[in-house]
Order: sequence, then C-alpha cells, then structure tokens
Amino acid sequence: MPTSFIVAGGPAIVERRGQHSLLGVTHSAPSPTTTVVTATGEIDYYNVGDFREHLGYAISTSTRLVVVDLSRLTFLSISGLQAILDADDHARSRRRVLRVVTGTRCVDRLLEVCCQDAELEIARTIAAACTRWPG
Repeated sequence: MPTSFIVAGGPAIVERRGQHSLLGVTHSAPSPTTTVVTATGEIDYYNVGDFREHLGYAISTSTRLVVVDLSRLTFLSISGLQAILDADDHARSRRRVLRVVTGTRCVDRLLEVCCQDAELEIARTIAAACTRWPG
C-alpha cells in the first residue's frame, strides 16, 4: 500500500519544487468485496502521481468493487480526471468495477465537459455506489 499521503484526519501537504498542494487520501473497506478510496483537498499536477498509486493499489487488492469518493475535493485537474479514466480502464481489464462518487461543482463540471462519452459509473453518494452489486 502506498504509505505517503494516507491521512485519517485531514489533508496532507504535498510539496514539489516549491509548490504546495493539499491532498488527503484514505482507504476503507465497508465490506469484503468493496474498497472505498476517499480523496480530500486538491488533485493537481503536483500530486496526481500519488493519487494514481492509491487507485492502483485499491484496484489490485479489491475483490470486486472500487468506489472513488471525490465528493470532498475542492479542485480536480484534467490530469486527475485522466488518472480516474485510466484507473477505470485498469479496473475493467482486471474484471473489477470502479464507481466514482461526485457532488462538488469542480468534479461535476469537469465530468460534464470532458466525459460525455466515457463509460464511468457515477453515483451521488457512497451508499448508492456501494449498494448496487457490480454485474
């Protein structure tokens, strides 16, 4: 499991080349078949690699369903969106289901503009994402 930037109480400060970026990532397993990855703060150029690591770990260890909770983000860059789309492709290749929980304007707007043709499974709440069994 990636050890950097896993925080339970709030965002971690990521520093890259003098730039500061806030990213918090937590993993939880509400059931034996489900992993929830919750991102808080900002996903941008400076920390998208760390976010990708967390997604990859969740997909490789989850038995069936990976829920990516983006409902607490204050910023999602296009590189963050590409990480989610790549993770969805990776999950499908491993016969897993990835669902994205939205709810903030920065996430909803980016998905609306950039992902009209994408096959991402979207939910408005974690409960909704976890209740439908992957088919």
